[in-house]
Amino acid sequence: MKNYFYITFVLLLITLLSCNKEGKTLKLMKVTEYNSSKISNTAFTKILKVKANIDLDIDYTLSEDIALQKLSDREVDLVIIPNNATSTDMSIKAILPLLPRTLVILTNKNVDDRSLSDILENGIVYFEELSRLDSLFFKKIFNNYNINENKINSLLGTKELNITKKTDSLRVYVGLTHLNNLIVKKLAREGWSFFSLGDVNQFGKGSEVEGFTMMNMSVKPFIIPKSLYRGRPRKPILTVTIYDILISRKDVSNELIYELTKTIIENRSRLIQMNPVYNLLDFNYDRQDLSFPLHKGAIQFLDRNEPPVWSKYIKIIWPLISISVVLFGIIASLRTRFKRRKKQNIEMYYNTLLEIRGKADEAVDVDSLVTLLKELKLLRSEAMKSLANKKLDSGESFNIFLALFNDTKTELIDDIKEIRLKSDKNKT
Repeated sequence: MKNYFYITFVLLLITLLSCNKEGKTLKLMKVTEYNSSKISNTAFTKILKVKANIDLDIDYTLSEDIALQKLSDREVDLVIIPNNATSTDMSIKAILPLLPRTLVILTNKNVDDRSLSDILENGIVYFEELSRLDSLFFKKIFNNYNINENKINSLLGTKELNITKKTDSLRVYVGLTHLNNLIVKKLAREGWSFFSLGDVNQFGKGSEVEGFTMMNMSVKPFIIPKSLYRGRPRKPILTVTIYDILISRKDVSNELIYELTKTIIENRSRLIQMNPVYNLLDFNYDRQDLSFPLHKGAIQFLDRNEPPVWSKYIKIIWPLISISVVLFGIIASLRTRFKRRKKQNIEMYYNTLLEIRGKADEAVDVDSLVTLLKELKLLRSEAMKSLANKKLDSGESFNIFLALFNDTKTELIDDIKEIRLKSDKNKT
């Protein structure tokens, strides 16, 4: 009888545990109009599935209003939407910011000496999605830079932009997009020029971009790094960005939102490994910058260590705090000096990597490309040794170096294959 009881108990326990392991499927709607957004979804959904057993059923829409309405009507559980979205529904809550949408402007001619209004009003303008002309973001851009929207000859970039077409007319591409947008990459490789909203050297000194972002809190300044796309842009580009945010309703359980927030934040490095675009995830944000108040489940995770222990014993440890401040200043000074040395080291590897990329653009034979590939692997080996010997910091700079290394390696291998394939065809 006892044996029968124990067996029944074990079977019941196994059944309960298996029930707890059943995954949760959430309906997610994403406000997007460009393919790069869909490309970056794979890593996001996989992390939630593997780490939190959460499945995402993703749908897309071009309309922010439709997405917000479906969320209010409980037709979807989550929405990814630009941070400047607004709603009168007080039940909608923010969870956390995700990837930024960067304003990217490219031209088929060098127009650094011309204004934004001049090139948009006197060129053929290809927008990533024509519906963005009606968005609040572009309305504010047009107003700030004195652009007459009625003078814009606008076309749909994804359908009407022929990249290789030769013409004397000024052509302009405008996209509010992720930096891994395929059209942006192709235009950069075809030699199109990136248009800057101002002098990068004036950033931080009261530039026009800073004035625009100060008056529009959801918009942030952003600098597109030099040589991000195989040697382009030729110099850093000053522009603006607006983050996507993940939102839900307050009636979605706190436990579920807590687990979702925890999974995304704690697996940032894994997301970056799966897709370098996630280098732009920034969780050190001001909650007041979000267009919706935070969900209680997200707050519970972010404030999980509050209140601090020292607040209960402030009178006892106050003298220790004073001493600690002095020691912290000394340690911080030493740490800054140490980090500066590490930064100089990673810049050395980064510059060497850029030199290899430059040589790759000029190489025309397999032997040269193979030699560059060997140099690239040797460079990574040296960097990893420096990291192991603690001569390098395994932070954002090193992650960017690895992402650039992987892109360069892939491009070299692709170029080798392409040359060999052409050679085989010629022989045939």
